[in-house]
Amino acid sequence: MPDDRIPVSLHEQDFGAWPMGQAAALRAVRDAVLNGADGSAELLPAIDWENLAEEIEGWARRDRRELASRLALIVEHLAKVEFSSLAEPRAGWITTVRRERGDLADILEDSPSLRREVPDLLARRTDKAIQVAAEALESYGGPVAVMACLRRLGTGYTVEAVLGDWIPVRAE
Repeated sequence: MPDDRIPVSLHEQDFGAWPMGQAAALRAVRDAVLNGADGSAELLPAIDWENLAEEIEGWARRDRRELASRLALIVEHLAKVEFSSLAEPRAGWITTVRRERGDLADILEDSPSLRREVPDLLARRTDKAIQVAAEALESYGGPVAVMACLRRLGTGYTVEAVLGDWIPVRAE
């Protein structure tokens, strides 16, 4: 009787083990090629080329999404700091801005090519982040703060303001 089951790859079966196996296979091919081994071509089928390529592309997309998410969080908290007249939540928002800026600097240090993505990602995420801040300000600052915050829509913050040291002065 024929076996109609589709074989499941290690990538699908155990993603925790798959990268380690692929790393070992890549190193084995590298070592065989560098040492001039005749059987290096026989090692190539051990590499899961398609899934490996997809995972590498996925890493790049993940880094980009993380960058965009952190930029949006900084904008949201800058808007809260700028437009809320209350002192109490302000310190926490400023702490978040500083922490996220530090984490963002680490990301950009590890992946400098992502820096060129910052202006576009910031432009695409700013208005949504400002709307989120305005919704939060309803409970902290009332309608005046919300309206002031919403006037930031379409103008947002500069890359320098988001990545630099700028902290808005407290609204009065």
